Amino acid sequence: WGRAGVAAGPDGTIYAETGDGPYDPATSKYGDAFVALSPKDLKLKDYYTPSNWPWLNRKDLDLGCLSPAAFRYKNRDLIAGGGKEGRLVLLDAKSMGGKTHDNALFRSPVYSNEDLYSAGRGFWGSLTTWEDDKGTRWLYAPGWGPVHSKAPAFPVKNGPVTEGGLMAFKLEEKEGKPVLTPAWISRNMNVPEPAIVANGVVYLVSSGENTLQADSEGRLMNSEQRIKTSPGHAILYALDAETGKELYNSGDTMPAIAHFSGIAISNGRVFVTTLDSNLYSFGLDEQ
Repeated sequence: WGRAGVAAGPDGTIYAETGDGPYDPATSKYGDAFVALSPKDLKLKDYYTPSNWPWLNRKDLDLGCLSPAAFRYKNRDLIAGGGKEGRLVLLDAKSMGGKTHDNALFRSPVYSNEDLYSAGRGFWGSLTTWEDDKGTRWLYAPGWGPVHSKAPAFPVKNGPVTEGGLMAFKLEEKEGKPVLTPAWISRNMNVPEPAIVANGVVYLVSSGENTLQADSEGRLMNSEQRIKTSPGHAILYALDAETGKELYNSGDTMPAIAHFSGIAISNGRVFVTTLDSNLYSFGLDEQ
């Protein structure tokens, strides 16, 4: 369910996160793992698997719901990712998990999914990274559900978060290793989708959908039924990239939900699709 699918490193290496499944490197099985693949033939180059993968697999808290991000930070090429558990990791692209393949450069506390809910909690979609004009590297993660009660506090909050929100982290260095430091969390959003950053503004959609995808009797719902049973509708937000302050929202412009969607920016316009097969275009007029 990762929206971007994969990330590409500066040398063309492809990075992806896998879903639940067997983990047995001897038989080329890499469930709940980060994998590095050669760009021409997609052969395995390296991998990282969290040490708690048996528990993740058993609880359906896989990594495949999020696409990783690849970027340069100081003298390192890094891979950032996470998943339903609500935890983020930073990996060294040159040796993703060390000799044992389970040693991350940084492993965050759990920021979401306190109730271990596999369908609508944790980090979903894809991570977004941006470097501001002061050289600060930022990472933005769409979190579903309320913030974990024991998570480190965000210095800047833009209101109570009960359904989800975009979490912003600064990349810093401590004791010679990169770490993710919480910076701000957005206003409350119902199932936030992945973000895009342009000119110091973060754009993202709150999808408004019902993540259960089935009715009370367990029957899968079609698009029309899901729109009717979802608690909200799609809303486009524009936020200040350094504070999370809301600069704009589209209100009731889009009556339908967005489902596993994304947004695009081109020629001064933001494009959003919704589950009823409509495409919306918003102009980036300055006021």
